[in-house]
Amino acid sequence: MELGIVAIGLASVALCAMPFVVTNRSRKTKEKQMKSSLNDIANKHNCQINEYEIFGHYAIGVDANKKFVFFISKSGEVLNQQYADLSSIKTSEIANIGKSYARKEKITERLLLNLFPKKTNESDTVFEFYDVEVNYQLSGEFQSIEKWNRTINYLLKSN
Repeated sequence: MELGIVAIGLASVALCAMPFVVTNRSRKTKEKQMKSSLNDIANKHNCQINEYEIFGHYAIGVDANKKFVFFISKSGEVLNQQYADLSSIKTSEIANIGKSYARKEKITERLLLNLFPKKTNESDTVFEFYDVEVNYQLSGEFQSIEKWNRTINYLLKSN
């Protein structure tokens, strides 16, 4: 009798733990793919990622020696790869696009990191950290975009 209870208990624990194991394994696989894609785009430009962050649907990294920043975002099955040579960038700014309401509340709809070029005839490079249409809830994107804005501006000042 006790052997049957133990078997049922172990089976119940295994069934309860299975979703967590599968979710964790899936997340780690996606992170490996994002890091691999980040390294691929860096290698195409003869760079090596010194510092990076993988955050769900995007990955960002820099080569501090050659002053390049790389950004990858995934929207559905589409993988968008972007990069910027910081030697041609004047400044970096955060754009928090959203709606403001009467009670001075602001609902963020998009978080963008704009890299403005030194030459005025060139277009801005825009890295999209958050879009309400893709991710329904903010979960650390503010801290991430602020960190990378500081990092990029520090690299720009050291040019």
